[in-house]
Amino acid sequence: MKIKKIKIFVLGAGCWGVTLAKIYSEKGYDVFLWEPSIKKSELLKKTRKLKNFSFIQLPKNVKISHDISQIKYYDLILFVTPSIYVRETAQKIKSLNINLKNKYFISCTKGLEEKTMLRPSQIITKILNISINQIFVFSGPTHAEEVVKKKPAAITLAGKNKKILTKLQQVLSTNFLRVYTTTDITGVELGGTLKNVYAIAAGICDGLNLGDNAKSALITRSLKEIVLIGKTLSGETKTFFGLSGIGDLLTTAYSRHSRNRNFGEFLVSTGNLDVSIKKVKTTIEGIKTVKVLHDIGNKYKLDIPIATQIYKIINTKKLSKKIFTKIIKTLFSRKLKPEFYNYL
Repeated sequence: MKIKKIKIFVLGAGCWGVTLAKIYSEKGYDVFLWEPSIKKSELLKKTRKLKNFSFIQLPKNVKISHDISQIKYYDLILFVTPSIYVRETAQKIKSLNINLKNKYFISCTKGLEEKTMLRPSQIITKILNISINQIFVFSGPTHAEEVVKKKPAAITLAGKNKKILTKLQQVLSTNFLRVYTTTDITGVELGGTLKNVYAIAAGICDGLNLGDNAKSALITRSLKEIVLIGKTLSGETKTFFGLSGIGDLLTTAYSRHSRNRNFGEFLVSTGNLDVSIKKVKTTIEGIKTVKVLHDIGNKYKLDIPIATQIYKIINTKKLSKKIFTKIIKTLFSRKLKPEFYNYL
């Protein structure tokens, strides 16, 4: 793989997809941005802007189309679709019946499949029947709204193929986006996925005006649950104390750009799940993730009280301050224990 001549195909023209297409085209790479909707694709091609991301314009050298067959001409494929569309998108690629042996795939998607509990990289690898050495995961505290404006950020790239991993690190790094590497695909992917659930909890905390002490305690204990779940699912403990773990959790729990945090805050102000979803106006990965997390907790008999309460909230039709107060009391009345019990 020659770094300077690499061609990048971005699957998904949402905020993050548009951001990645923009920054890598500006770095000099040949970039293709795929939007599955013909109507949206044509509009994006014409305006070079997203409706809800209109302050940024795509460079003219970024190719935009709904034609996924063009993927055959590209070396590096970035999956930047919502998690619910990863399987469908991978199946579209499979149906093209093209040679994938010399292509590398990077999952930039955060989520878990509801029925199978599979991570995006697992779905991609399974459907496309590619080697573990061809799949990578790109995750960390990187809100598109800031990265696209070239504000300093750091992110983690995970993969088993160390030689290609190092080359991709060079490809994906810029003078404002610093890329670190690890071989822990599972840990990096889970860190980016699980934090969305706890960002909802952070939003609820903000909505209830519980204060800084409560939010710090919440985030710290949320990390405890993330580590426990991550270890159970074969992630490395140290990964969750890095960019894709605590780094991403902090950003998502505090940022005004965080759709999951905002959703949690809306749950308090509206008392209604559907209304809160409409207010966010984009995919809230934490909603589906917490459902899968609930099943994982039951399957492995995990002590994850915060995730359990978020699951109950998501499944409550009418929310009220009384319900939120009861949840807080439930969390605080649990049996006392050492801080690192069943943790590290």
